[in-house]
Amino acid sequence: MFLKWVKALLIVSLAAATTGLMVRFMNITSASFSMAFNFLLMFWVAVFESQVKPALDSPYFDTYPFEKQGKIYRMLGVEWYRAILVKSGWEKLRQQTMPISKSHQAFLAYERGSRVAEAGHLVVGIIVLMVTGYVAFTYSFRAIGWLVLFNLFLNVYPVLLQRYTRPRLRRMIAKFRAAEGSLTFR
Repeated sequence: MFLKWVKALLIVSLAAATTGLMVRFMNITSASFSMAFNFLLMFWVAVFESQVKPALDSPYFDTYPFEKQGKIYRMLGVEWYRAILVKSGWEKLRQQTMPISKSHQAFLAYERGSRVAEAGHLVVGIIVLMVTGYVAFTYSFRAIGWLVLFNLFLNVYPVLLQRYTRPRLRRMIAKFRAAEGSLTFR
């Protein structure tokens, strides 16, 4: 447990140091800063998750009643965003690292992966939002354009996509559990 906390502290310290260097040496209002900042934060979140492996069993990840059918997410354009990911090749890369097979274990792993991705994008999105606030008050509201744009496409929509996908994954997991339960009682 102690080693886990040491790893977490080290990773957060390194993330803060590299972020501080970016802020010092790059134009904080530029597109290159906004993109690099998002990807740097996602890198550190991925390192943190791979080393600390948080449980991610918070009720936050449960499906709320308004999410079950996905109507609100479709109205927000999540299917359009997913189509962009497929056409860009991102979905193919994701399938190489976590292929989906029709098994209970595969769906459990994919569901956990959806929570990991959502938590990562949520953390990064909040950090970028705080930096956006700083830039808005230090520079101007016109200076936050790139930060807002990249935060929307690299963090907000990925969170929405995970929230849209999870109810379907959980329905499949429930079907596998029901099928396994019916097999054990025969």
